[in-house]
Amino acid sequence: MSVPFDLAPTARLSGLHMVGTVFRRFLISYPVDPHILADYLPPGAECVTHNDCAWVSACFVRMDDMRPSFLPRWMGMGFNYLIHRTRARLPFPDGKLREAVLVLQPNINRPLLSTFGSLLTGVGFKTRQIDFSEDDADWRIQMNHRGKLLFDAEIPKASCSERIVPDSQFSSASEADRFLLGVSFGGEWKNGQQHLKLLPETHDPWETRVCKCISHKNQFLESLGLDRLAADHAITMTEIPHYFGVTPIKADLNKRSILSDCGNSDSCEQ
Repeated sequence: MSVPFDLAPTARLSGLHMVGTVFRRFLISYPVDPHILADYLPPGAECVTHNDCAWVSACFVRMDDMRPSFLPRWMGMGFNYLIHRTRARLPFPDGKLREAVLVLQPNINRPLLSTFGSLLTGVGFKTRQIDFSEDDADWRIQMNHRGKLLFDAEIPKASCSERIVPDSQFSSASEADRFLLGVSFGGEWKNGQQHLKLLPETHDPWETRVCKCISHKNQFLESLGLDRLAADHAITMTEIPHYFGVTPIKADLNKRSILSDCGNSDSCEQ
């Protein structure tokens, strides 16, 4: 399947791809000093900043009916995943830098999908216990591995609306949505690899709703040396069809000599 690099985020993929329905998604975003992400950036890549901050997002998805595009919906599989990601300008195979999602840490709760997804797409999923629960007042997302709590976030239902939460670094919900979700490719790279793997991901249009988030635990942020876990906000959506490429597009990093430069970050939380 040949995928245009200027693919719109709401375009339907052609050819063989994966399709599923996002039953519930939360994108919980944290402002960080861009320089702490230097080891995660492939050669030639640059952080994309807002208010001089890079943004690490914990993207939780409860996915239903995931299956190859030629199969009926009832043959699909449900699962949970939790991916830490950021937005970056990444080198594409044609030598141009384009804004895309850079995967920092991918986790999924199905061992079979972890293995299959890693072999098929090249994305190095880790198998973790990822739980999603709710009561009348809150949604709760938790991730554990071998009895150790790695992630714990609580989203109050009453805080969700079409307006951005007070004290956000974004001026509106639509601005946050465009910055954090307005791209159609995701990439993953491990330090030392000679290629950056890129995959298209698109979706049907959605209504943006923004919530507060109480972060109790985020092991990934702690691994970056951060002791403050205050999220700027959480974007949520539900019942949205998503489309995923299955064959990675590889960008040869040996052909690039641009140095990473994330810019000034004096106002970011540390």
